[in-house]
Amino acid sequence: MIKRLLSISLVIALAALLASCGEAGGAVDGFTPEFKQFLEIRKGRPENSYSQELDGYIYALENGVLRVFRETEEIWQSDDSWYVEDFRLGDVDGDGNADVLMSLWKSYSFGAYSPQRMENDDASVRCHLFLYTVRADSRRAGGRMKQLWGSSNLPRPIYEFELTMDGERTPVASGAVLRTVEGRYTEDFSRTEARGFVYVWRGWGFAEE
Repeated sequence: MIKRLLSISLVIALAALLASCGEAGGAVDGFTPEFKQFLEIRKGRPENSYSQELDGYIYALENGVLRVFRETEEIWQSDDSWYVEDFRLGDVDGDGNADVLMSLWKSYSFGAYSPQRMENDDASVRCHLFLYTVRADSRRAGGRMKQLWGSSNLPRPIYEFELTMDGERTPVASGAVLRTVEGRYTEDFSRTEARGFVYVWRGWGFAEE
C-alpha cells in the first residue's frame, strides 16, 4: 500500500513539474517567443517557394513549410516550429537513395527546468541543416520520411547553398559537396556581408574542405 501511494505521489509530482514548466515559459514544441518574433519578421520578406520531383516524390516548399508527396498522398510535413528556408535533393550519404537537405531556422527551450546537460535548450533562433530520406514502410504505400542527420546551431546563418555530387569518393566520403554563402547573426535576421564556404560529406556530417 505504501509503495502504491509513493508511486501515485511521484506521478502527481511529475505532472505538476511539467505543468510548472509550461507556466515558466518552457516550449517543448519550439514555439518560443523568440521564434514567434522571427516569424513576424519573416512575414514582410519574399518567400522562397517552389517544388521539385525526384524518383516519384514531390518536394514542395511554401511559406517556410516543406511537404513531401507520393502522387496525391502527403507522407511528411516539416515541423510546425521550423521555418524551412531552402532545400536540395541528392544522394548525400552515398547509399543509392535520394535525400533532401534543408536549411531551416528554429529555437528550442525546456524553460527554467531544463537540465544543464540539454545542449539543445537554446531559445535563440538559429540556422540548422537537416538531412532526411524516404524509407519503405509496409503500413504506408508512399513510404515514410526518416532523419539521417541534423546539425546543432550553425556558427553562421546560411543564406544560399548548392549541393552537388562531383566530389572525391572515398571509403568515408560520398562525393557530396555543399557550397554555401554564409553571413552572421543579427537581431532582426537581416543579411550581412557574406562569404562562401565549401563542405564535403564525410561519414557522419559535413566537414569544411
